[in-house]
Amino acid sequence: MTIILFILVLLMTFVIPKSYRADLKILLKNERVNAIVSSDEQAEGLYYLDEVGEARINTESELMGSTELLREVVRHSGLEANENSSSAKERTELAVEHLKKDLKISPIRRSNIIAVSYVSRDPKLAASVLRALMTLYLEFHLRLHSAPGAADVFKQMAVNYARERDGAQAKLDAFKKLHSIASLPEEKALTLQRFADLSKQWSDVQVAVKRSQDQQTRIRAFVASTPPVVEKERRSLPNQMETEQLNIALVNLRSKQVEALARYQPTDRVVRDLDEQIRLTQEALVKAQNTKSEEISTERNSLHVTAQNDYMKAETEIAGLSRQAREIQHQLQEQQSRVLDLDSQTATYDALARAVVRLSELSQTYEKKASDVQAGELLDKQRVANVAIVEAPTEPSSAIFPRRGLIIGLGFIWSLAMGLAAALIADLTAKRIRSPYELELALRAPVVGFLSADVITTPSYSNANGAIYRSLQRELPRSLWRWS
Repeated sequence: MTIILFILVLLMTFVIPKSYRADLKILLKNERVNAIVSSDEQAEGLYYLDEVGEARINTESELMGSTELLREVVRHSGLEANENSSSAKERTELAVEHLKKDLKISPIRRSNIIAVSYVSRDPKLAASVLRALMTLYLEFHLRLHSAPGAADVFKQMAVNYARERDGAQAKLDAFKKLHSIASLPEEKALTLQRFADLSKQWSDVQVAVKRSQDQQTRIRAFVASTPPVVEKERRSLPNQMETEQLNIALVNLRSKQVEALARYQPTDRVVRDLDEQIRLTQEALVKAQNTKSEEISTERNSLHVTAQNDYMKAETEIAGLSRQAREIQHQLQEQQSRVLDLDSQTATYDALARAVVRLSELSQTYEKKASDVQAGELLDKQRVANVAIVEAPTEPSSAIFPRRGLIIGLGFIWSLAMGLAAALIADLTAKRIRSPYELELALRAPVVGFLSADVITTPSYSNANGAIYRSLQRELPRSLWRWS
């Protein structure tokens, strides 16, 4: 029995068809920045950190096992030819279902690697299916993570914003030309700075005018209290010149008197006038001889002259400072009016300038987005992605099932166990003779003699087998074995 069972096991071992398994390992990495297709200018790109999250690994696993991808694998591998159905669609769907059962996708714990295995009776088919899955998955991954046509959209948006920017710039230039503004913020800052400088100058001029006026007041008081000339020298001299002049005059008068007496009477008016003149001249002569003249030498006071000069300088300085103050005040009024004018134009100017800046930034942003998307498309063409093949599928050289050595070993043990079990069952189910009558019925002959039961011995077995044999024997009545 044991030999028969073991032979059956050997036959089954060599009859069971072999199964081959091909393996594929895919690594998830973070080397590529994926451009985000969004109208938000703040969205630049999606860059993964060094650690690949569990959600991303599960996403890629589900993507690899998606029905659409497996359907493409079935078409490229020709698995639908192995299905029995009259409809091509049904054969494809059956092949997809069988592929899902035979395909095992499992992320490796604590790693960024996804392990994929496929079992088939044909080693070439197992390898070709995984190669098709590898190729189609990379294309599927790139297609899902790319945005076809996004570059053209971004370029068109960049052109539109550039056109709007040019229009806003034209409006801003017209506004500047109308109000004679080069750059309002700078011009306003310069105007305010100029206004501050003029205010300081005006304050300084006012202080200088007040200082000059105070100085002029002090100089005026000093000039009023200072004599214009000072006595340098004083000398007392006799009145010689006046005496000489009076003597000459007296002689002349006496000569005229003599001539008059010769012509006129002493009582005539001409003679009397001459007599009176002579008397007065004589009195003056006596007075001149009795008085002395003083000679005084004077000069201009230098302090008075200096003070007058300082006064004139102060007056001139006050006039110049006053004129300068009026000019500065006029300039202040002009600058203040300019500041108010610029303030009234600030809102419109800022709105136009902000529109130009915003539209320029939008145009540049979408130009950059278009460049990023184009770079992504080039990377897609070069098949550069955040997934890499760690272990490409190869044709397996050895089958994973059946394991003949293990099956033969287990089959041998099973055959022995089944042989022992069959022997025990046969022994337990064998018919027993419990009386001479049953023996006569079995032999169909009369019993003519019998032996004592004590003479019967147990068959010669080893200790363990003898014990088993004795335990399996049913107890017979203590009678004699009869012979026929």
